Amino acid sequence: MTHLLAIDTTAPTCRVALVFNGESFTRESTEARKAAQQVLPMIEELLTSAGSRLQQLDVLAVASGPGSFTGLRIGVATAQGLSLACSLPVVPLSSLALMAKAASRQHPGDSYLVCTKARDNEIYFAVYCNEPDGDVTLIGREQVVSPEAAEIAPQATGKEATWTGVGNGWVHREQLETALNVKLNHCLDTAGFDLQDLCDLACIRFKKGIFVTEEQVLPNYVKEQLDYSQ
Repeated sequence: MTHLLAIDTTAPTCRVALVFNGESFTRESTEARKAAQQVLPMIEELLTSAGSRLQQLDVLAVASGPGSFTGLRIGVATAQGLSLACSLPVVPLSSLALMAKAASRQHPGDSYLVCTKARDNEIYFAVYCNEPDGDVTLIGREQVVSPEAAEIAPQATGKEATWTGVGNGWVHREQLETALNVKLNHCLDTAGFDLQDLCDLACIRFKKGIFVTEEQVLPNYVKEQLDYSQ
């Protein structure tokens, strides 16, 4: 049984979850853009509710982005600080991977084309595939591009796939389907992810030994860095 604390500050409101002794506890802020003031008190409240301490946990998880630039820095810094203080490993998770994980619950299939709005009329785009163990694997790389420049890596197109579009970037559906040369089987254009998705995917990755130390936890801006976005 994995004891885990998860942090998500990628959206205007921040969220935290604790999985301890088989129970789940969650908190979400009621005010937007107050993560810096609220995330640590929320974590303390969760631990108190569960009768636990950070030292009793196995791992931390953090949604590393893409998302609000300020929010990402707060979440990552919080995970770094707690990891350093308690010598806990961290599982940083891409927001796009988490959206694919959430979509896999609603429409089980092969491949998820995750597409969300970015700045300057661009999109964040990535292809994720389902794995038998519940994980989702990035095929190619995460991109921040104009809709007409989005690309699917060749290794994702070598077989017949069930394509599910995920995210608000699919407002550009016609343009994207043309650029990518695909036809969606399903489109979840309002899809996000919840804390259960964050906890579930973090537990899967942790059990597979996919985690980092505090100095390796970085915000996933996509544009500036691509090698830690999986």
